[in-house]
Amino acid sequence: MKTVVSSVLAAAILAGAAPALAQDMANTEKLSLQPKRVKGLLLGYGYDLGEYSGQVKAMTKQTRALGMFSSDYAKANFTVSSPHLKAPMTVACEGGQNRFGFSWIDFKRNDLAYVCNFAGGPPDASFALVLSDGKFLDKLYQPQRAAEIRYGGVTLRARTKKLPGSMPLGGGSTMSYVILKGDQEVGGMVRTPLKGTVYLPVQGSPDRDAAAAMTLALFFFTDPGQQTR
Repeated sequence: MKTVVSSVLAAAILAGAAPALAQDMANTEKLSLQPKRVKGLLLGYGYDLGEYSGQVKAMTKQTRALGMFSSDYAKANFTVSSPHLKAPMTVACEGGQNRFGFSWIDFKRNDLAYVCNFAGGPPDASFALVLSDGKFLDKLYQPQRAAEIRYGGVTLRARTKKLPGSMPLGGGSTMSYVILKGDQEVGGMVRTPLKGTVYLPVQGSPDRDAAAAMTLALFFFTDPGQQTR
């Protein structure tokens, strides 16, 4: 799969990732996203998230060359089954970032870009994640990311944000995201070493499926965990 994230899309995502004006988690459902073993599945694992379930296969690749070149690549393929889908949806995601560095010239960097294609889902379904900017203290806690999903006529955005329940120190990894519709916080995800805590819009909300797809794409992304490369 070869997908190019245009600078226009990246700019739109970053522009739409402004801090929420008010937090509104009253209309969310708290769920656990915990990987599980699937009998006969050697290269991957299964998962359950409320009424959503499926299987995941993920891989990463790192290249380091004498301090002059570094590259991080991530790929994840996962399926989604739910009562709202006639057949399982297949999601294929990939992307990464790389950096050239020489002592006698300024380094050149390809900023993080990670995209997902959806097969068997809504025809407008798309997801993209890019490197974002943030306040100094936010950067100290975790690398800053911004993402956007379009799914079934719904557009949601996500950005890294420290949420209740997240680890006190990020350790260089992305730990938590808030999901927004416009300026309203409609969901979130907190990652821990073994599972995730997810806040989805309540059942019956037109945003629930889009938020679930967004959460799964974020959770299964093996982030290189660097603000700059």
